[in-house]
Amino acid sequence: MPIQPPSLRRPGATDRKAWQRASIYGDKRKRGRAGQRDRALVLAEEPLCRACLEQGRTAASTRVDHIKPLSEGGSDERSNKQGLCIPCHDAKSAAERAANQRSRTADR
Repeated sequence: MPIQPPSLRRPGATDRKAWQRASIYGDKRKRGRAGQRDRALVLAEEPLCRACLEQGRTAASTRVDHIKPLSEGGSDERSNKQGLCIPCHDAKSAAERAANQRSRTADR
């Protein structure tokens, strides 16, 4: 009687190609060196804060921000990223969190 070789797959594991890395993250955000390279590119292309420039001020951009957040269906492409200074980034993030909380309470 032939012996069946042992299965090395975990129960419930999804089928994926051998060369594909398993994603443990739920979002499509670029991570690791690819993410670092993209952030450096955005900051090199936009050395000044985009929000401050719209208001007639000049401040160095130190944070890379998604124009449309990933949580709202935005992409991690270059066209959806902008350079912001820390105060502008914090204000935009706080406004997005507040809007997200308002929409959650309205859905209940």
